[in-house]
Amino acid sequence: MDKARAVEHFLYYLAHHPALEGLSRPTVLLGHTERYDAIAQAITHGSNARFNFQVQRLDLAASDALAQSIEACDLYLFLYDSSTLPNPRAEGPDFIRALQGVMAEHWKKSLLFKDYGDYFYDTFSVAPQRIADLNATLIRRMSQANVLSFTDKHGSRIEAPMSSIKKWTNINGVGNHDLAPGEIATHSEAINGQVRFVGTFLSTIPFARKYGVLESPLELWIENSTICSVASEVPGLADDFNKYLNANPSNRRVEELGIGTNEGVKDLYARNAGFEERHCGLHLGLGGGQKGSHHLDLIFASGVLALDDKPVFDGTFAF
Repeated sequence: MDKARAVEHFLYYLAHHPALEGLSRPTVLLGHTERYDAIAQAITHGSNARFNFQVQRLDLAASDALAQSIEACDLYLFLYDSSTLPNPRAEGPDFIRALQGVMAEHWKKSLLFKDYGDYFYDTFSVAPQRIADLNATLIRRMSQANVLSFTDKHGSRIEAPMSSIKKWTNINGVGNHDLAPGEIATHSEAINGQVRFVGTFLSTIPFARKYGVLESPLELWIENSTICSVASEVPGLADDFNKYLNANPSNRRVEELGIGTNEGVKDLYARNAGFEERHCGLHLGLGGGQKGSHHLDLIFASGVLALDDKPVFDGTFAF
């Protein structure tokens, strides 16, 4: 792992964050906990010509001082753990809860790396041009096909006609509020089939914390992008998942069809961290379409994505 190169890639993306567009040597508040000392030093080392970094320890600084720094800076970048803490809370650690008001007010200039650990380097290990090319090629190939399908060795098969798919969002790290690169995402009202989901979860609801990376499938029957029924041999999982589905009508809806394209994210780790969504292959995002609904990503560990039954991804991209 070339950590220095990964940091350079990160700084390239940072310069293209929407909050910093057109600014010369912007002020960036870099807040971190002790766990992230080395990464914070790597980011700031040798980059002062491009950014004016103001470094603060999130777990030591007074919340009033941090709030003033958030208001004054052009962008605030926080590195900390939340879901991976011994006793996690949905609203985050104490220092984040104390800042919730000012962070919500200034969300457009926020950049939060929660629970990344040293996988921060993996997330930014691939050259930006490689990810940009993969995303652009996938979107172009999609525009030339009739049917997108997903299958895997567990017996999954779902399909979506390309005529039902909305415009693809290209998350290549350039101009995105979430800097982690490597995804294209869209929405379809016509996803149909059955999946035997093996992988991990990403949500404010602690499925990843409780169930880790699934090895025994969670079976989902999907009709017109709606989850109709659920089954699992994992103790408690079907009950928990049905509670989630029944909590809000939007929770049953596949609101996002996503394809991860970041080849630096080699595996799934159940850290409930945003970088796992960039893992190469399929993820389905449920919920988030209505007030009170919670977005929940199902990130598949493996499988084959095909266009008109011709594979474009089977562990690696076929172009």
